[in-house]
Amino acid sequence: MAKDPLRIYTELQKGFSKDVKADRNHELLGELYQASAGFLGKLDQVELKSMVPGKQYFAFTLKRKLSRAVNASLFGDYLNKWAKLDKAITSKKFTGWDSDGITRLLYSAALAFCCYIDLTKDGDQKTPGTFFEYLVGHLFARTLGINPETSLPVLNLDMDTNLPTDFVFNLGKNRPKFHLPVKTSTRERVIQVWAHQRVLDGVYGTGRFLGTPVILTETKSDKRKREVIEICLPDQWRIYQMHIAQLKRVYYLDVPVVYNNLNQVFPPISVKPFGDFFFEADALGA
Repeated sequence: MAKDPLRIYTELQKGFSKDVKADRNHELLGELYQASAGFLGKLDQVELKSMVPGKQYFAFTLKRKLSRAVNASLFGDYLNKWAKLDKAITSKKFTGWDSDGITRLLYSAALAFCCYIDLTKDGDQKTPGTFFEYLVGHLFARTLGINPETSLPVLNLDMDTNLPTDFVFNLGKNRPKFHLPVKTSTRERVIQVWAHQRVLDGVYGTGRFLGTPVILTETKSDKRKREVIEICLPDQWRIYQMHIAQLKRVYYLDVPVVYNNLNQVFPPISVKPFGDFFFEADALGA
């Protein structure tokens, strides 16, 4: 009998924060991918009208419901590579892998469960978002070999308190630390990422924390028209990068066309596929 994705997700929730990089979390994420993909494999697909140059999207359908848009060139059956990726991460030997292959695998794993939730629960945005935090946080922890913190001490003249944060990975004395916001999409809320980075820079000093947000996609579907667009704010991003704080990288699983162009203008914002992280993590944290 096929496993219920929600039961697997519940088990993941219970133990995740105790040891983010745990072997069991990787196993559960793989089981969740397998169960969700098995569910979707029995469903029909509906082609969507893409308003994004160079990209094609479809949606899964169940009882007149449509899932979120799925990038046809990124989504596929990569279940047999899940355990192999973990071996590459833990051994730091990526022979036979490239950034594109890792990005496709992780996009497929992420979208499989998100689409499952879209079709089986009404209006649930929290579960896909939390799941994506688990997926990315675990992969960062496995790659860096340490668990994250989610609050940091702040000492000033008037009080000694803790600052709630996104995932923060402390690589040790005299080394930078990773500041990892994780979002399924950003749109108008993206200023929060730069604002959190500014707070960390102000408290601990510029350059101590490397801002490396990981974002799933910026697509939005009009389910009545069956159209897909990307909602992007490139001019705002450039203003934030110039006047609020500097992000080291912005990783995507489905890189928006417009944001990819920010690599070529001033101020440069390094927008990359998430797969690139696994090949440059050591250099970034040196």
